[in-house]
Amino acid sequence: MISPQRRALVAKEFRQVLRSRGAVLSATLLPVLLILIIPLAEILGMRGSSTPLNLPVGTPLPPGLEGLTGNPSQFFVQVMLPLFITLGGLIVPSISATYTVVAERESRSLELLIALPVRLQDILLAKLVAMLALATIVVVPLFAVDAVVLLALGTASPGYVGLLFVVLVAAVTCSIGIALLLALLARDFRTANNLNGAMSGPLILLTLAVLVVVPGEARLLALTAVLAAAGIGAYVVGLRWLTFERYLA
Repeated sequence: MISPQRRALVAKEFRQVLRSRGAVLSATLLPVLLILIIPLAEILGMRGSSTPLNLPVGTPLPPGLEGLTGNPSQFFVQVMLPLFITLGGLIVPSISATYTVVAERESRSLELLIALPVRLQDILLAKLVAMLALATIVVVPLFAVDAVVLLALGTASPGYVGLLFVVLVAAVTCSIGIALLLALLARDFRTANNLNGAMSGPLILLTLAVLVVVPGEARLLALTAVLAAAGIGAYVVGLRWLTFERYLA
């Protein structure tokens, strides 16, 4: 059962995120672009198109792209759409961490939180829950619009849409783990942005590699496994490294 102190901390952290115009705009506009605007523009623009991708004759293709080059719409839905959804899911919690933790560290208000009758783990957990709540509020409605359009146009099956949602959940979970590491390592906004890029960059490249190498719907299962493993790994490393001194340093 969640104690009143923990509920109060979560509410406080969520209100703090909402009060930050930079956090709300950054955590909203980028997912809107990546999950909603670009995918819908591409899907609607390619509707009914049969123009194959312009590749030189005899070009060797990785397994994940075989059979998709002749259908631009399916290429986007099978390869590019999961990439955009993954990026959208990775962005919100990590950006929120920059504003909720790094801003407190720069303003030296973390010491006030530590003075409360709660554990350090409770404070950090409250921040992560607030980030998760913000991510859910932002990305789930955007994905719902994509899902309705995909199903209405017959571009994807209900099962495939369900797998895309699982990928989104895995991406958000992974970003929560990255956010935990940012909370422990970043001392200012510049460092937070650099660390975020250093952590997310290789993960994005790995995501793209999975999408072009693994064929069929198995690519989404493989991508989910990669994101979940990265998130759990970051979370375990963060908890093992977490100490009062490191958090306040």
